[in-house]
Amino acid sequence: MGKRAVITFLAVVLASGGAEAAEVPVPGLTPADCQAPTSASVQALCTDPSLGQLIDSVQDVPYVRLGRAWTVDEAMFQRCDATLDARACLDREYRVKIKAVQAESAKRAMAYAPDGSKADAKALLARIAGIYRHPVKTADGAHGAEDVLQVTPVADGAAYLDMRLSFHNGQSCTLTGIAEYKKIGSFVFQDPAPTQRCLLTMTLSGDEVGFSDPTGACAKFCGEHASLTAETFVLKQKKKLRTLPAVQQSPAYQEALQAYQARHATAKATP
Repeated sequence: MGKRAVITFLAVVLASGGAEAAEVPVPGLTPADCQAPTSASVQALCTDPSLGQLIDSVQDVPYVRLGRAWTVDEAMFQRCDATLDARACLDREYRVKIKAVQAESAKRAMAYAPDGSKADAKALLARIAGIYRHPVKTADGAHGAEDVLQVTPVADGAAYLDMRLSFHNGQSCTLTGIAEYKKIGSFVFQDPAPTQRCLLTMTLSGDEVGFSDPTGACAKFCGEHASLTAETFVLKQKKKLRTLPAVQQSPAYQEALQAYQARHATAKATP
């Protein structure tokens, strides 16, 4: 899930026979869920702040994407609805799910955090470095729109990415920054954001350069109904980087390079 929100909903207070407005964090739910709860489990989620806090506690766990289906777990709801205390059941069930999320986060950290082989990184970068373009026809028939991917080597295990995608609905995606070769065997975008970090992963399969977004956090670089993983580029589209000096002098490149150098300086200084 991308953004956490404070959902305002109308909680029906049966004891008083009236209704009052309340604001509680319920990641994964919508106002409609809480305006007309369909089960005892949903009612408990909408009215018990402690459950919301429990769910909220894992929204920023790295390397794991938690969508609505994680919170609105229908099988779990059915189990808890069949008990005498749905709230207590949900508390137990979510704690089990949270342990699983933390375990998965630790597992992925072993693949996404450590650096990969410098030799493998250099060989892969030699194949994919360059600029790729292909035209895009928008819904209004506008001409000149195109998808652009620029991969500029920074070091044997790092590349500067400049990715700009256009979509038929008029929306777009823009991402610039350094991707580093990791143990997972791919170049992974190093998002400087402290939370909800985008881990856009660039891979080469055959002659096709593709992307994956394991946490879903890369949506923040796109407009509505647009995605950085929606497009691929093929090696035959690649052209040489003929404007490398201009790229290296651009503000976006300089900012990304400074972040990269600072990150590695910190890593070297850490005993």
